[in-house]
Amino acid sequence: MGDSITEGQYVHHSQRWAEVTSNRLRNKLVAEVDPDRQFYYVHGVSGETSRQGLERYPRDVQQFRPDVLTLQFGLNDCNCWDTDQGLARVSQAAYRANLLEMIDRARRFGTEEIILSTNHPTLRFRKLASGKTLEEQRHIYNDIVRDVAKESGVTLCDIARSFERFDQSALTALLLPEPDVLHLSPSGHRIYADAIYGFVERAAANVLKRHKERNEKRN
Repeated sequence: MGDSITEGQYVHHSQRWAEVTSNRLRNKLVAEVDPDRQFYYVHGVSGETSRQGLERYPRDVQQFRPDVLTLQFGLNDCNCWDTDQGLARVSQAAYRANLLEMIDRARRFGTEEIILSTNHPTLRFRKLASGKTLEEQRHIYNDIVRDVAKESGVTLCDIARSFERFDQSALTALLLPEPDVLHLSPSGHRIYADAIYGFVERAAANVLKRHKERNEKRN
């Protein structure tokens, strides 16, 4: 569940991190997963903020009652448009509240494992209407993600930290070229998939273990 970074905008679906991660997990769990059951859903929408994501939450999360949920929003939330007089599209307080509500709603509908991700670095250094760059805004909102994960007890996948080892030159190859320099390239998606896969695999293993324990108690 997320925005264009989860959707994998401009990249073939086979190279997007969500599909790469899901296919790797399916292959890992092939003997334990019902092949006729829908294994995963990707509900990333380009340009969306957490506020808009929350509006479609009943349709895209609650009705599916996922066992494991990944959550990624923020790069649109922290952006500042001229038409908003330099205000962020979603304020820091609202962003925090939206993430907490998504977590609460997922748990209410049976989600056992939630993975909340920070946002990767971009090469957007032009000052926004707020006077800050998108990169400066991203750091602030990433800290909110870390705080929310700690407060709510969900798993934090600190994607931003996974990209820290790349300098600006190397990062160029992991992002789509100018004028984009924000969305992930196929290489960037591979880095993202490698960073999040371990968290998803552990979450799935935890869910399967609990399901087996519950079935054994019934029998």
